[in-house]
Amino acid sequence: MEDRDRSLTPNDSPALPNEEWELSELIQLVTAELDQAQDTLILKSQNRRLSMMVNQLNLDLQVDVRRDPNGRLLFRTTAPGHSGATVLKLGFTPALDTQVQETRKSVDLETDELEPLNTLPDIQESEIQRLRTVGIHSVNDLYGATQTPAMLTEVSLKAGVDEARLRLWRQWPFISDIQPESGPAGSIVVIDGGNLGTPEDTVEVYFQDRLARMIQRTSTRLTVEMPRSVTGSGSVIAKVNDQRTNTKPWRAHVVDLVVQTITLKTPGVLRVQQAIAFQATLINQGTLSIPNIPVRWIVTTTSGQPPIEYSLQARPVDDDFPTLPRTIIQENYLHGPLKAQETSTDPSLEFTAAFTAPGTYWVSVIIDPDNTLQDQSPTNNRFMLEFVVQPALPPPPEFNSPPNQFTPKSGRPGDRITLQGRNFNQGSPMVLFGTVQAAIISTSATQIVVRVPSISPRTTSITVQTSVGTVTTQDSFTILSSSYYGSGQAIGGNLL
Repeated sequence: MEDRDRSLTPNDSPALPNEEWELSELIQLVTAELDQAQDTLILKSQNRRLSMMVNQLNLDLQVDVRRDPNGRLLFRTTAPGHSGATVLKLGFTPALDTQVQETRKSVDLETDELEPLNTLPDIQESEIQRLRTVGIHSVNDLYGATQTPAMLTEVSLKAGVDEARLRLWRQWPFISDIQPESGPAGSIVVIDGGNLGTPEDTVEVYFQDRLARMIQRTSTRLTVEMPRSVTGSGSVIAKVNDQRTNTKPWRAHVVDLVVQTITLKTPGVLRVQQAIAFQATLINQGTLSIPNIPVRWIVTTTSGQPPIEYSLQARPVDDDFPTLPRTIIQENYLHGPLKAQETSTDPSLEFTAAFTAPGTYWVSVIIDPDNTLQDQSPTNNRFMLEFVVQPALPPPPEFNSPPNQFTPKSGRPGDRITLQGRNFNQGSPMVLFGTVQAAIISTSATQIVVRVPSISPRTTSITVQTSVGTVTTQDSFTILSSSYYGSGQAIGGNLL
C-alpha cells in the first residue's frame, strides 16, 4: 500500500507497492546484508591490529499477518503513519565456528597438484579476482569451499560471484535466467540454465513451493506454466532428481481487491419511504490492473444473525432464530477498469434504496462475485453494513383552505374559537394567537377548540404546533375589545 499522505517532489521516486512477504525471504535478505557489512569490516581491518565485526542486529517491525488458504503465513509491513496489529521482533547474533562446524563437511581433497582457476569453463578474470578475495586461488580451493549448496551460496555472497556461475564450474544444475521475470498467474515462463537433466531424469520446477506444469525441457532450457495459485513475490527453483538448483526471484502479478468500508451517506434517522444512500470504498492492493468487473449490491433482512463472513461484528447465535438472511433487493452494476494500487471512484460503488417497512437490514457489496479475476484474497472483496429503518413520521398539521380555517372570524378574550384542518392530534398540540398561547378546550384530528387569550384588540394569525410540525393560518383573526379593556384598567402591568 502506498503512503498517500505525502506528495511527491520532483526528486522523489513513486512509492513501490507494499507487497506481502514470507519470513524466510526477510531473513535471507537480512543475512545477505550482514555478510556484506562483515566483508566491509574485514577490508577495513586489514593492516590494523584491531579486528571488527557485527556483533548483534535487532529488528522490530510493525506488520499485518495473514494466513493464506494454503497455510502459508504472509506478512505486510505497516504503511507509514499507521500502526500494525503485530510487532515482529528479530535478533541476529554471530555464531562461533565450533557451533557450526557440524554443518560443514570436512575438506579432504588432494592438494598436491593445484589446478588454476583459469581452467574453469568460461571464467572471467574479474571473477578470478573476486574469488581470490575470499581465499579461493585454485580449483581445489573452490571445491573445498563449495562442498554443499549452503557453502556455495555463502561463497557467492561473499565473493560477489553469481551462484549460477559457481554451479556451472561445479557441474551442478543451475538457473541463469528467467523470462519473463514477472507475470500473472498461469503465465508461460522460460527458464535457461545448465545441467538440467537428461530425458531419463525427473525434472520439476517450483514457484514458491508450488509445482509448475512442464511444457518442454532440455538440459539447458525449461518451459513451464506458472501455477495459478502463486501470489506476490517469491522464488523459483528447479529439481533434477533430488538435486536442487539455485533460486531466482519471481513476482506473480495478482489482483487484491479490498472493500474497506460502506458509508451511510443519508444523515439522521432513517425512515420508511426515505431514499437511503450508501457508498463503498474499494482499493486494488494488488500489482495487476483489472478490466471491467461486476459489482453486486444486496439488501437482506432477518430476525436472526447474518452470515459471519459478512458481519461487521461477531454476535452470539440463538438457535431459536433463523440464521439465513432473506434477500429483498439485489442489483448488479458494472465497475470500470481499476489500476493497481489505486482507490476506486467508480459510480457503481454508490447505491440508493427505499424501504416500505421498518426493521433491521443489512446492505452488502460484493466485487467480482464469481471470482473470475482469481483474487488472491476473495474474502476481502465484500463488506456488509447493518442499519435500522424507523417507521415514517406522521403527517404535519394543516389548516383547511381559506376562508374555512377557523370560525368565527373575530371574538373577544375568552370567546370560543374552532380551528379546522387535519393532523391536529399528534402529541400535545399548542395554539398561539400571534405569540400568545391560548387555552385549548378540546382536540381532535380535524379541529381544535380554544379560547381567545387576554390580549388587546388587534388582527393576528393563529399557529398550531404539534410534535411533528407547525402550521400558521393564512386568514387573520380579529380580537375585539371587551368592557374590561374598555374601562382602561391595567392588566399585567400594561395599560390596555
